[in-house]
Amino acid sequence: MYWRNTILLATFLLGFVFIPDFFALATSVDRVGICNLEGYAGKTIEQEITLEGTESEERAGFWYTHYKKIEGDNDRMDITSWISFEPEEYTIKQGEIKTFTVKIKIPRNAGPGLWGATAETACREGHSEERRSYIIFKDTPLGGNVYSGLLLPISVNVLESPNPLAPVINFVRQNIITLALAIVIIVLLAVMFLKKRRRAEEK
Repeated sequence: MYWRNTILLATFLLGFVFIPDFFALATSVDRVGICNLEGYAGKTIEQEITLEGTESEERAGFWYTHYKKIEGDNDRMDITSWISFEPEEYTIKQGEIKTFTVKIKIPRNAGPGLWGATAETACREGHSEERRSYIIFKDTPLGGNVYSGLLLPISVNVLESPNPLAPVINFVRQNIITLALAIVIIVLLAVMFLKKRRRAEEK
């Protein structure tokens, strides 16, 4: 009976890691998700996330990613390979605050649109069915083997790559009258120069 209760307790605590909106008692986090980040294909997005130790015992933990696969999903749902953490492992004491950098490197061939979730509302309460990609932190008392932690949904809106000529086009649009006058003046000066040169040659 004792061992049965121990196993049930351990399973219950480990289960915290798979409850998206549950704040782990041992370590608190400053956000419940990182959704709808925006970036261009081939670029890297960086986001900071903060943990605070709330237990009297020092804890050791780490970050990793998780993909919640659901039948019918397309290849836009799993962005776990895009993600890395600095630092990935940590120790944290009661009252201590630690900041981590989440890096999301968008592949060059990623098409425009939402990746990592089925809708932009994925981070909202009650929308867990729209979440697919997660970042997760887990920690345990030093030397322990019973972890608690939290899943944080993550998604990225890949933007349409900008036209490299856009600044030139915008400048022309904003200064069309000035540019037109400049072109007319240049043409007139060129005509006058050619006429003057032709007359000089005729003499």
